[in-house]
Amino acid sequence: MGRRRARLHQTGGVRHDLVLSGFAAELPDLVAAAVAAERAGFDGVWVFDHFAGGMLVRPWSRDPFVSLGAIAASTQRITLGVLVANIANRHPAQLASAANSVQSLAPGRFVLGLGAGAAPGSRFAGEADAIGRPVASNDVRRAQLAETIACLRAIWDGDAFHGEHYQVAADAGIVDGAERPPIVVGASGIDTVRLAAQIADGVNIRDGARLAELVAAAGPTDVSVFTAFDLEHPTGGDIERLAQLGVAGRTMFASPPFTHDALDAITRIGAAIGDRNAPRLH
Repeated sequence: MGRRRARLHQTGGVRHDLVLSGFAAELPDLVAAAVAAERAGFDGVWVFDHFAGGMLVRPWSRDPFVSLGAIAASTQRITLGVLVANIANRHPAQLASAANSVQSLAPGRFVLGLGAGAAPGSRFAGEADAIGRPVASNDVRRAQLAETIACLRAIWDGDAFHGEHYQVAADAGIVDGAERPPIVVGASGIDTVRLAAQIADGVNIRDGARLAELVAAAGPTDVSVFTAFDLEHPTGGDIERLAQLGVAGRTMFASPPFTHDALDAITRIGAAIGDRNAPRLH
C-alpha cells in the first residue's frame, strides 16, 4: 500500500497549537490548560515525551500518552499530539498501541509526532544516561527513525515487518483498524528535515537562526514551527514572520505552573487567534 500523506484543508492561514510541558506538571493542570485552549480557539494541543525531570532540574515529568488520554476524555474538537515521541523510548509496536489507544478516545484528532532522540553529548542525552542506555550516532538514529515510520505503516496495513532494527509479525494484533494517524517528524537539522519531507506527513522545525533555510529544505511538505508561547504578546508571538515563510502552523510551548493567570492568558490569546480559517492535519 502506498504511503498516505496527511490531508489539509487548504483554506489559508496558520494553525495555532499549544505544547504543554509535563515537567513538574500536575496532570489535572495539564487537562485544564488543554480545555482552556480548546474553548479559546486553538487548533491543537501537544505534550512532550520525557520521563526524567532531572534534565530540566525538575522533580518529575509526565507520560505523554497517559496525559493525552486524560486530555482526550475532556475535549471534543481540538487536535491532540505528542511532540515528539522519542523512538528510543518505545518499539514501533508499543508506539502503535499507544497511538491507537488515544485514537479510540479522540477519533480523527490524534497526530503522532516522532523524533530521533537527543544527539550524543547533548542536554537531553542525559535522560538516556540516567538509565544506562547508549545513545547512537546521528546517522544511526535517523536510520532508526525511517525504519520506525516504515514499521508503523506496516502495522497499520496489517503487514509483517522485518528491518535491521525492528521486527513485527503480521498477526501481532496491535491496532484496531482505525486509520493511521498523520506522522509528523520533529527536526532541528537539515538532514532530518529532508528525511521528514520524504517519508512523513509533516515536519516540525525548531525556531532559530536557520529557520528560513530549514523551511525551504522541507519543500512542499506540511511545516510547523516549534517556538515560545509569549503570554504578553497579543497573539502569543509573531505570526506574520512564519506566514511569510509559508509555514502551515506554529506549536508554542508553555510550561507549568498553569496558574489562573496562565489560563487567562491562554484564553485571551486563543480568542485573538481563533476567529480565522486555518488548515488542520487530520
